[in-house]
Amino acid sequence: MGWRRWFQKDVLPFTAMVTVECTNVGLNVLFKAATLKGLSYYVFIVYSNLVATLVLLPLLFLFPNPRTGLPSFNLSLLLKVFLLGLIGFLADLCGYIGINYSSPTLDSAMSNLTPAFTFILAVFFRMESLALRSYSTQAKIMGTLVSISGALVVVLYKGPTILSTPSDPNPSPMLGTPPTNWVIGGLLCALQFLLNSTWYILQTHVMKAYPAEIVLVFLYNLCGTIISAPVCFIAETNLSAWRLRPDIALVAIIYSGCLGSSFGSLVHTWALHLKGPVYISIFKPLSIAIAAALSVIFLGDALSLGSVVGAIILSLGFYAVIWGKSKEEQMKPLPIGMGKAPLLESYKVENINTERERERERGASMAAVGRSFYRDVLPFTAMVTMECVNVGLNTLFKAATLNGMSYHVFVVYSYSIAAFVLIPAPFISHRSRVLPPLNFSIMSKVLLLGLIGSSSQIMGYTGINYSSPTLASAISNLVPAFTFILAIIFRLESAALRKRSSQAKILGTVVSLAGAFVVTLYKGPPIVFANQSQSLSLHQPLLNSTPTNPNWIVGGLLLTAEYILVPLWYIVQAQIMKEYPNELTVIFFYNVCVVAVSAAVALITEPNSSAWKLRPDIALLSVLCSGLFGSFLNNAVHTWVLRLKGPVFVTMFKPLSMAIAVAMGVAFLRDTLHLGSLVGATIISIGFYTVLWGKTKEEAGEESVPASLESPSTTHKAPLLQNYKNENSDEE
Repeated sequence: MGWRRWFQKDVLPFTAMVTVECTNVGLNVLFKAATLKGLSYYVFIVYSNLVATLVLLPLLFLFPNPRTGLPSFNLSLLLKVFLLGLIGFLADLCGYIGINYSSPTLDSAMSNLTPAFTFILAVFFRMESLALRSYSTQAKIMGTLVSISGALVVVLYKGPTILSTPSDPNPSPMLGTPPTNWVIGGLLCALQFLLNSTWYILQTHVMKAYPAEIVLVFLYNLCGTIISAPVCFIAETNLSAWRLRPDIALVAIIYSGCLGSSFGSLVHTWALHLKGPVYISIFKPLSIAIAAALSVIFLGDALSLGSVVGAIILSLGFYAVIWGKSKEEQMKPLPIGMGKAPLLESYKVENINTERERERERGASMAAVGRSFYRDVLPFTAMVTMECVNVGLNTLFKAATLNGMSYHVFVVYSYSIAAFVLIPAPFISHRSRVLPPLNFSIMSKVLLLGLIGSSSQIMGYTGINYSSPTLASAISNLVPAFTFILAIIFRLESAALRKRSSQAKILGTVVSLAGAFVVTLYKGPPIVFANQSQSLSLHQPLLNSTPTNPNWIVGGLLLTAEYILVPLWYIVQAQIMKEYPNELTVIFFYNVCVVAVSAAVALITEPNSSAWKLRPDIALLSVLCSGLFGSFLNNAVHTWVLRLKGPVFVTMFKPLSMAIAVAMGVAFLRDTLHLGSLVGATIISIGFYTVLWGKTKEEAGEESVPASLESPSTTHKAPLLQNYKNENSDEE
């Protein structure tokens, strides 16, 4: 259980916070692009809060809070949540207006003022005392002054341009920001993070009184919607501004509601409760580099010297405050009963006392909370996020290939980045003492895994290049059907034709294949057009990106071949994980093998040396995102969830990707949604869920059979989509 505690306490919060920072910066860039296309920030705030509320509503019932002994939700608590919503709305309003006046890079730089503002508020409200002779207090005061100096530099001094898009060294007038607007935007961003510091203080107090993350975030978004709606209706009287079309504005709102207001708030609330405010704040400087890269590539912004210098000064002040806080926590005696406890306290001692009281009052309820969050909420959130990430990566890849990037080069570079990131994995593993040695048999299976993975990736990316990300998302739902067919062929599963579960799986497989034929061979009339005047094109050549009918069929066949190889990949991966149960190490060696195999193929198929050169454009961004979020994060999350919940849970999220792919394809690639794609995708989804229903019925029947009655033949022919419940219970 030690590795699980380490994974939950250290790896998951770190990964979640890095993901949230990337998500937040991406949201700011999307918002800026949407406002340049005419989206009102008042409309954006209302709709994003509404989407987040609707997304979180079913989570209240899917994941009921297992804590017993929660206090009643009284008027005092409700008023605090309402105040939380008011502060959050004002912070969002200031922030989005500030980004509209300046840029996402400035907003990310100003976010480093949060610890300094928190320290100032703590002193102002006498929640923290100033011990001027203490090194920690001196560091916090110095860091606060340095941070404010950096903020003044980044707002008042732009300086010469040091980085701009290669296609247009001088940013377009529409994207350029006048000096007056830049200063106003900087001041509004600073006010946003002053309000954010107040929000963190109040949120911490509310979490102490009512420690239920999902309930509080849902109520916070609900209050934000209730508060923002009347204000924004008064401020934005133009009714046409409230109409949404399938363009960049709709994508920005859905992205904000799903991954910003809901996912971001959930992760921040959970990490705040688990690790404390100091841990949350240390990831802020990471967003500056991400924002600068995305703004230069997508928005045509120019990176100025003043922004770089100011951001560096801000980061130095930021880490000075954090260092002072960490020194204070190390040196401070037990603060029990003290009225002036430091505001940025990491709550280690307080958490120990609170946990002891709860253990006396409610026994093992906290263990149940952690287990439920780890086994239910986190896998669910991770899989939904990964589906969004995968569709986004496919859309980015399509845009990059339309601008001339070779998909062979893409596979090599993306997996090289993932392997480089995972180099420390074999050395920092917490399982190294109980793992078997990496013998020839295991490495041969990993090499086979790499061969299957590289082949499926090449076929998949070639298929997307010939068709579209929407078709790839639709065909991906064939995985359960192909898995069932392979299980029958290799005699890993027996077909009992008289059982309803087998009948459902056979029927679902036939229906899925029929849907695949429809979506590949029949396009039909268009039903959703891209708005050519308002869609955000990732690059000008995308205007002529509609695939011809023969190419569409070839792409569909290649994507089908990819998803025949994916079940084989799952089979080999499951066997390796049984012999060597270490996710990060297996994924590291898998990425190395894919790099070796794909590099050999790419050097033969792509002899043009200029194709291997990367420039700061959509191709470089696509490679970086694919390496970090696809080959690295996606494989690690899928391997972890596969081990924790089983293949059935992993595959059930596939249909979600179709809706995301359609929205992104129409908004970014100017694709057209055809009737054949919609009908075929619907048929595939029906077959998909029919196979899953048959599988769950089969598993329910197997669990009711006593273990003593199982014959050796039955255990030998275990269903391929086995959920591994017995394995997990043995490990527990």
